[in-house]
Amino acid sequence: MKVLIVGCGWVGTYVASCLRDEGHRIWATCRTPKKALELDFIGLRSYVVDFDRDDAVGHLNETTFDVVIISIPITHKDAFETVTIRFERLVSFLRNLSFGQLLFFGSVGIYPKVSGVIVEDTFAADELDQKLWTGESMLRSAFSKLNVLRLGGLFGFERTLAKYFVDKVCEIGYQTANFVHVEDIYAIIRLMMEKEVQSKTYNVVCPEHPLKKDVITASAAKYGYGLPASFTATDQTTKMVSPKRLMADLDYSFVYRSPLQF
Repeated sequence: MKVLIVGCGWVGTYVASCLRDEGHRIWATCRTPKKALELDFIGLRSYVVDFDRDDAVGHLNETTFDVVIISIPITHKDAFETVTIRFERLVSFLRNLSFGQLLFFGSVGIYPKVSGVIVEDTFAADELDQKLWTGESMLRSAFSKLNVLRLGGLFGFERTLAKYFVDKVCEIGYQTANFVHVEDIYAIIRLMMEKEVQSKTYNVVCPEHPLKKDVITASAAKYGYGLPASFTATDQTTKMVSPKRLMADLDYSFVYRSPLQF
């Protein structure tokens, strides 16, 4: 297959490498020439495209793909206007392409910070994070067959929770974890490609939700990191985002059911 990854960061690069190893032809966009050289080095066809700069949104030499995967982040630091302009440019860019399947990496951060089990349609649109919702809805309005993967906190390989809290006071230890391993992200993408899934929204997050302090302790023991100086019960939100729709629709079993296994 011919696959384009728009915004090839950490997850995108991992997915691209796995697809390349399976014999697929991979194109990728990134924001800097340095990153483009790194992608070229691992056998991808890279292009520098920055959707935050009007003069840096060009066209690809190739315009027809089997699958397009969008990994363009929206952060809490982004102004609402910045997100709107970024996604307007992204939509214009995508309209110059032809593709059979479109996937977008969203985030479970779109849901309010509340305790309880959350599925894809628990909240009305006006209850969701409006910047994240704007990105999703702009793409959905332009491309009716869009698949949205709302990813949990991203971990795997060199990314372990423990290393961020060595000798620090951890104030999130009593929150429940809504994490996902990058291996599961890739496995789910491959399954969706095989099944030619269209127009779906899925939570992509481990089905088990231990406390973050237990995840930190487990990863510290496994990878040799020191523990936090202390855990405080500052925030005890038990938000649990459920992947049951994905598991049922795709008949999928997670490689890592719990972040304790990372």
